[in-house]
Order: sequence, then C-alpha cells, then structure tokens
Amino acid sequence: MTMMEMDDELRRELEHFDCAVEEARRGFGEWDICDPVVLAILRVVQAQNDFAHAIGEVTAYGADDRTVETAIEERRQTIAALQEALEREPRGFQ
Repeated sequence: MTMMEMDDELRRELEHFDCAVEEARRGFGEWDICDPVVLAILRVVQAQNDFAHAIGEVTAYGADDRTVETAIEERRQTIAALQEALEREPRGFQ
C-alpha cells in the first residue's frame, strides 16, 4: 500500500468517525434519564473523556504515567458497569 493510499484510507476512517460522532451528538439528548443503561453509557463517555485528557496531560506536560493507568482502570470499571446494567435490564427501564 502506498503512502497516498494509506492517507486516503485514514481520511475515510476519520470522516466516518466524524459522522458517527455527529450522529451520536444529535440523538444524545433523547435518552431516558431513568434508564440505568443510559446512565452507564454516560459514565463510559465521561471515562473516555478522562482517558483522553490524561493522555493529553502526559503528552503536553509530562505528567506521571500513573495518570493514564488510573484513567484506563476507571474506563474498564465503567465498561464493566455498563455490561452489568445491560445484563440486569437488557431492554432499559421498565
């Protein structure tokens, strides 16, 4: 694969990602506040944001790698809580 082909593929992936994010944002406010799965998803999103922020802190300021490790562990815990919510109430709040 040439560099130009790799650039085109990466550009397509980024465009797809941007579209997926925009679509998620449009429907974000329509979620049911009483649905435990929704709350778990929001916690996963926050954990992902915290993870990205931790990486930025390490990159920009040379923060301790423990910052990223803590964020990774938090993200794992929130994903596990989401899985538990899905198993407990697979169809959401009823």
